[in-house]
Amino acid sequence: MIKAKLQIFGRIRQLHTIISQETIRPSSPTPPHLKTHHLSLLDQFAPDMHTPFVFFYRNYKNGDNNILKQSLSQSLTQYYPFAGRIPTPFLPYINCNDEGVEFLEAFIDSPLDDFIHKNEQNETLDQLFPYGLSCTVRASCPKLLDVQLNHFSGGGVAVAVSMSHRLADGGTFSNFINHWATVTRCQTPVNPSFISSSTSNNIRLPKFVIKDLDKVKYATRIFMFPNSKLNELKKKVIATGKAPMKPSRVEVLTSLLFKHAVSAAETNSGSLKPSNLSLATNMRNKFVENYSETAAGNLFTLAIAKMEEFGEIRLSEVISEVRKAKMGLEGMRDEQEVVEKLLNTFSTLQGDIYYSSSVCRVPFYEVDFGWGKPVEILLRIPNVDENTIILMDTPSGDGIRAHVHLPEEEMAILQKDKEFVTYLQDV
Repeated sequence: MIKAKLQIFGRIRQLHTIISQETIRPSSPTPPHLKTHHLSLLDQFAPDMHTPFVFFYRNYKNGDNNILKQSLSQSLTQYYPFAGRIPTPFLPYINCNDEGVEFLEAFIDSPLDDFIHKNEQNETLDQLFPYGLSCTVRASCPKLLDVQLNHFSGGGVAVAVSMSHRLADGGTFSNFINHWATVTRCQTPVNPSFISSSTSNNIRLPKFVIKDLDKVKYATRIFMFPNSKLNELKKKVIATGKAPMKPSRVEVLTSLLFKHAVSAAETNSGSLKPSNLSLATNMRNKFVENYSETAAGNLFTLAIAKMEEFGEIRLSEVISEVRKAKMGLEGMRDEQEVVEKLLNTFSTLQGDIYYSSSVCRVPFYEVDFGWGKPVEILLRIPNVDENTIILMDTPSGDGIRAHVHLPEEEMAILQKDKEFVTYLQDV
């Protein structure tokens, strides 16, 4: 076994030893007419970073690693761009050259339970991902997908997958890993259809730069909101008579988090300024000609709710603005119209932006490699200079877990906000 020589963990105790490393290529070569995959406008507008998820399983069967590799190879034949490379320097296409996906195995000198049910994230979790780079902005990385199978000291495994956002939104990520798991169980998966762009369009896209942390230190915390308290919050919002009909759990929770994050920022700075809530929105069923849910690529845009008035934010007001922003995306002709609308919106924004995304109801907890459903799934929010909120279902479906990424000082204020903490799961 080879000790992993990684310097990025700093003072974090190294827990992992790399057992093996292998490149997995598609089981069948990509045909010549598919060797170049042109990125769509929405792909090009996506952040230049990787999205890291890790799936935890208690009932792993020894020897399944070779089956995992074989099934991954078969899935890559259908998801062939993931085995390719992005040109360096960046050009808006993928070389579908079958160079493959790195598959690492590691032994973790710690039990599985040490990684789950925690309310904060740190670099320890990074050791479950290939090269520990899961949370690094990866503008110079030509690879699109990495996998690491982690064996815990007390039994059980974690499958960590880091996928480039250049080619995959949350729906595509879920479809891919469910495809891989289905093949592993020797069942027939639903194959994807990739969305590519014509090579010509009339839009000059700005570079969507995700910055590494500079002067402001950020913290990520995980907050648990049980359905009982979310339903209580919904009733309060509806009782005001000012909210849209039937606000969803995601709408009320996103609005709650936004309201109290803005309040924490105002308390910290001692000043008021406009704030904006950006929601990642699935466009598959919003175009004039709908795409199927198996359409692969980035088929999302940002619905932006502007809160231009100063003073205390009302939840009903936020939910109304969220609904209005989403309605403005209905019936779009094509991706060019979507991007033009987004660029026009960004040009008028003032103040801070809070980026929010939800993967609630996305079937991540259905990912079964033959060991049953995952007992836990964790998302590692990249350590970047952006206010970020990501919502996921809890494993049992009895609530929503919110991953929140804010400046450290504002996070400390949020955690002491008496109104906010009343909606958290009782300890």
